[in-house]
Amino acid sequence: MSKIDFNGQVAVVTGAGGALGSAFCRELARRGAAVVANDLGGAPTGEGASRGYADAIVEELKELGARAVASYDSVATEAGGEAIIETALSTFGRVDIVISNAGNQRNGAFGTLSEEEIEAVYAVHAKGAFFVCQPAYREMVRQGYGRIVLVSSQSGVFGNPYRANYGSAKTALIGLMNVIAQEAPEGVAVNTLFPNAQGGRLGGTPLAERPDAEFLKAAGERSRHFAEGMKPEFVAALACYMASRQCDRSQHMYSVLGGKYSRLFVGLTRGWYSPGPEAPTCDDIVAHINDIDDRSAYDIPLSGLDEMDTVLAARRLIGLDE
Repeated sequence: MSKIDFNGQVAVVTGAGGALGSAFCRELARRGAAVVANDLGGAPTGEGASRGYADAIVEELKELGARAVASYDSVATEAGGEAIIETALSTFGRVDIVISNAGNQRNGAFGTLSEEEIEAVYAVHAKGAFFVCQPAYREMVRQGYGRIVLVSSQSGVFGNPYRANYGSAKTALIGLMNVIAQEAPEGVAVNTLFPNAQGGRLGGTPLAERPDAEFLKAAGERSRHFAEGMKPEFVAALACYMASRQCDRSQHMYSVLGGKYSRLFVGLTRGWYSPGPEAPTCDDIVAHINDIDDRSAYDIPLSGLDEMDTVLAARRLIGLDE
């Protein structure tokens, strides 16, 4: 089995100055990639800016002998996303990999979140993925090759308290992945990463000041049993596989937590089929809700057309169609 090698390839990593982002940059560079390290350098909430975070990881990569350049543009605007990818093109001539990792948090109880707290998080996570990946995707289509890794979170797919804005923004990346993957030509793959690691700015707020202190305490009690597996390098291994030519699959979701690597998927139960011509009543739904909920058999549609095919299969099963 050949080792993963990024020689001749150019990677863009957003949020490159944090614990995860810098680990991604190191592993990509160690395996030969030229790296555009993008980081606005703001606080955990996304406010403010500093060139120090991007400069620090670029200096580290250069000391390792890698080609690297800093980018300080915000992912939250179309102009910023265009500028980030233009940095890759003007400096290195191409873009092969995007790891959309930039993030912020404005945690709070669902009933108290303000419009600004919702928009600020959506702007970085959901809109940021659009604004960075769109110009990169166009270049990948032109050159016939590319890898996009969207960094999501268990806060979205499984849910964590006091993160309604963050979790829903991260879940949006699943839908984005599904659509890009269906539109992308052969050679361009997009997958979603669900990382868990300790360190970084998002976890830098003192515990006593966080609304989710009790949840974090409970999580800490569990994670102390596998603390070694919470190092960012455990996530970087998976992220760099997903960014490589060896990753020959698209529209997949992968999680890493405490050294455990898993694939996530969205399933559809076989359910209960009511063919009509009259629509069932809500009483009929009550009578069949256990059939609808039954997870003993399921399908994994990869598109809206795939879900339609499950209905056609149900019709064939009861002899309605040949």
